[in-house]
Amino acid sequence: MSRYTVYKRVFEKLGLRQLDVYRYKDRDVIRALKIQDGSILMIDLPRHREEMNIEEFTNYIRSRVSK
Repeated sequence: MSRYTVYKRVFEKLGLRQLDVYRYKDRDVIRALKIQDGSILMIDLPRHREEMNIEEFTNYIRSRVSK
């Protein structure tokens, strides 16, 4: 299983669907759909996804969704 698939599953567990990933030199920005109400979120990660472990990634996404 691809590491990126694991990150997509994190979104699914949080009630989101990953739409796009914008890769910049020093960070990723992820566009996600909130399944519950259909709103779009732009989640600006502090660095690339693969530089974060799954737990750190999950906690970061969860904190951004709850705002």
